[in-house]
Amino acid sequence: MLSLALTDALLCGVAAWLASRPQFSIGYRMAFGLLALPALLGFLRFSGLYPLEGWHQLFSAMGASAALPLLAVCVLAPDSAVARRRQFTLIFLGAAMLLGLLISGLGKLRIYDQAAGLVSMALMLWALFKAKDGRRALGPVLMVLGSLLFVAKMSVPPWLVPGDLLHLGMAAGLLLLAPMGQAPEPVSAEGGGARSGG
Repeated sequence: MLSLALTDALLCGVAAWLASRPQFSIGYRMAFGLLALPALLGFLRFSGLYPLEGWHQLFSAMGASAALPLLAVCVLAPDSAVARRRQFTLIFLGAAMLLGLLISGLGKLRIYDQAAGLVSMALMLWALFKAKDGRRALGPVLMVLGSLLFVAKMSVPPWLVPGDLLHLGMAAGLLLLAPMGQAPEPVSAEGGGARSGG
């Protein structure tokens, strides 16, 4: 469907742009990058350029079960090793992906990745609301709203189908969630953060 291809392309562009921002910590950038991948596969699938339904579904599940939990860690504990050190970020993502594959894939419990994504978004909302960061808190609100509209199969005929509302909610939510005004520690070649004085 053309609308799904277009909104997936928008989500891919937003997530890829955020993943390329050098001022963000490695945890944020890897999470954004992992969210861009299923959106790219969705664009290829729904545009008919290269339909990969199985891969799109697989990486969509990984995004919910690994990328969103990683984003939650970055929001709740921005100075943690998982958020700032490459090797710990990769360990977290690998473990989360493996757990998601075992439970959602082999265990056939598809609700796991959906639940992991929703819990992650709820934790981000709680942390940002507690920090009184209204702009960033609006991000998980839009992400949750898009997810709920998708689950409820809401649409805006004839222009938008439920998947479009999910893509638009995620794209807008990621833009608002990103720590634009902050300057996370740079990541060294060894993967560690360079701590500044003060």
